[in-house]
Amino acid sequence: MADDLLAGYLRARRARLRPGDVGLPGGAGRRRVTGLRREEVALLAGISADYYLRLEQGRGGTPSHQVLQALARALRLDDAATAYLTSLAAPAASEDTATPATGEHVPPSVENLVRLLPLPAFVTGRNFDVLTANRGASLISPELSTGKNRLRSFFLVGSEKDLYRDWPATAARFVAVVRDTVGRGAARPDFLELVAELSERSAVFRQLWDRHDVVTRDTELALLRHPVAGPLRLHLERLTIAGMPEQALVIYHPTAGSDDARRLADLLGPAGS
Repeated sequence: MADDLLAGYLRARRARLRPGDVGLPGGAGRRRVTGLRREEVALLAGISADYYLRLEQGRGGTPSHQVLQALARALRLDDAATAYLTSLAAPAASEDTATPATGEHVPPSVENLVRLLPLPAFVTGRNFDVLTANRGASLISPELSTGKNRLRSFFLVGSEKDLYRDWPATAARFVAVVRDTVGRGAARPDFLELVAELSERSAVFRQLWDRHDVVTRDTELALLRHPVAGPLRLHLERLTIAGMPEQALVIYHPTAGSDDARRLADLLGPAGS
């Protein structure tokens, strides 16, 4: 299945490039393929066309580091995309991708921290389920509540689409972050089931997932159009929980002293937790 992920990624990235993007002539006749031909990628990477074909068919085994770097250059991948390509080709870890996720449990100390935080905060699991959340998070959105799934909520719930001032751009980044975060875990049956459901129910998700874009998690801004607080510009931090690498503590926080801080404080009220 990991070979399938690598093959799918190579096909998707090849389809995104045109000959002119990589300094190749476009050809006089009509091209019958979208993007570069396999032979063109092989030429640019300095590998045989037969070997590249086998990689795209999931039959190429584990490419060497040198081959992966050559493919990254040929496909014009940035640092994040190159790291993702390398992770897909890495030897399988101890995780059994054939076993669906069982119940996930947030460490009690983290549960306590989430309750005590005076800012909106919640914890997500390996499939982006909300495992625990505080009152502030639910005031930002009822979908930020224990038991909800962030991907289902974001793409299938109308109020979530209304919440974000630039929902299309946020959606594209969210899916790219998911791609990078899940990595080889996209082969897990439980995650495949979630992707299949969303692909069937949301054309936007399906199109974004098929693009195979990746972007690393870093500090980002959530530009919200809150029905009570009005416009909010909040920093969004995702922090990995020690000992729980598939869980993340997510915290929304405003710039100190800003109008956003005042509006968020008014929304949270005296309890603030």
